[in-house]
Amino acid sequence: MKSFRFNIAPLAGNGSRIAAIDELKGLAIILVLVYHCGGVLGALNVIHGEIGVDIFLILSGVALAMNSSGMPLGHFLLRRFLRIYPSYWLALGFYIWMHHHFLGVVRPWETIWQHILGIHAFSRLTYFADFADAFWFISMIVAAYLVFACIRRRLDDLSLIIGVTGVLTVIATLAYQHFGNIGGLISLAVRIPSFFIGVIAGRLLGSGTAELRLNLLLGLGLVSFYYLTFFRETTCAYSIPALGIILLWLGLRQQVSKLRVGRMFLGAFALLGLISYEVYLFHQPLVRDYNFYFYHVILKVPAPNRMQLLEGIFAALGLTVAIAVPVHFLTDRALSFRRRRADKAEAMAAIVRAGQPESDNRDLDTALDYPLGDRVAR
Repeated sequence: MKSFRFNIAPLAGNGSRIAAIDELKGLAIILVLVYHCGGVLGALNVIHGEIGVDIFLILSGVALAMNSSGMPLGHFLLRRFLRIYPSYWLALGFYIWMHHHFLGVVRPWETIWQHILGIHAFSRLTYFADFADAFWFISMIVAAYLVFACIRRRLDDLSLIIGVTGVLTVIATLAYQHFGNIGGLISLAVRIPSFFIGVIAGRLLGSGTAELRLNLLLGLGLVSFYYLTFFRETTCAYSIPALGIILLWLGLRQQVSKLRVGRMFLGAFALLGLISYEVYLFHQPLVRDYNFYFYHVILKVPAPNRMQLLEGIFAALGLTVAIAVPVHFLTDRALSFRRRRADKAEAMAAIVRAGQPESDNRDLDTALDYPLGDRVAR
């Protein structure tokens, strides 16, 4: 069976930090915020800001393929756990308390434990967006990480990645259609390709080499999208436009970065990108549910107008950032501490295997306490 080998100059070394990734995360969260805030105001969804989620997924796939493909399985799973769950659990606990205290909503234990595990998006429709509309993303990204853990040693085989992408998308689509979970279909299933597009891009960016084999797996992956389009009336319409936005940004930033004001502009997006995950977790109920609660219950305004809601949105976004910043730095410090300990242990093991005396490496702790870089795979 024929195959094609891609050999290009790697654009970024493994473990290196790419400034554009943080900037694109900032762009992605702005698009999501515009989408959700527009919904509160009753505005037309002209720019379809929900595509920001696909940008997040592509960037996640890129970062993992560049930085985590050779990582030991236990180390990989622990790092992904520490990156996703602590911030998510803080947001979940916050809204469990808020909804009960202010809205008088008591959720059943079944939805609570499923949300704690992060599997609620694979359950019944009523649990898909129970505490916050955005929480379905946790189920998707956790599942994506688990699949990546299984194939991370074979990223050189692009046909395998394409085959896995097609099969998983078909399975998710059939399952959500069978159980009538329209939320899972339009929010999760059709976005599966976005993550794996990022994985392929990350492989090429990081290593510069990959092989496309003309085999059954490649055919199965491609035919899966034929089947979805013409037999299940489902198209994965977000992935390619999201990739286009990323490429457009990368092209424009080369020109923008030449100007001082342009560098400030990119820096602002990068700063927002650093806390984008926490903003994503906390913003939506504040922007919508507690915005209306404030006017209905506190101010006794039964039907707030657009200007009033807009004022409430700005206040909610300010509160979101005020929460997101300390949550990010708290969880990031815990992750960095655990990462340094793991890196030290790994380095010491390598020294022992090489037969070098520890005394010859007394600067090791100092060097590893100030690593230069892997903050890409966030």
